[in-house]
Amino acid sequence: MTDSPLLPQAIVTLSEADLGGGLTALRWRLRGLVMDGAYLVIIDVSEIEQISSTLLAALLDTHRVCRRRGGGVVIRHASRKMTDELRRTGLDRVFDVEAA
Repeated sequence: MTDSPLLPQAIVTLSEADLGGGLTALRWRLRGLVMDGAYLVIIDVSEIEQISSTLLAALLDTHRVCRRRGGGVVIRHASRKMTDELRRTGLDRVFDVEAA
C-alpha cells in the first residue's frame, strides 16, 4: 500500500451499534466514501470486540476497489485477539493492521 499523504483518505470508527443491525448500511457507507474519491479507508475497530466474517467481506470488497486505485484498507486499533485472528487467516497480509 502506498503511504502517500496525497491519497484522499477516510476514517470510519465502528461501534457495536453499527454492526448490530446488519452490515448493509456500512457497506453503502464504505462504498460511498470510495465513490467520493477515498483511496485509503482507515477502519478504527477500537470500539468493537471482534470482526465477523460479514464485516470482513465488506472490508475486502472495499479493499479491492481501493487497491485498484493504489490505496487500500487499514484496520486501526485492533485488539490482540483481532490481530491474532487476522494473522491466523492470512488477512494481515491483505490489510494493514495497526494494533491497539
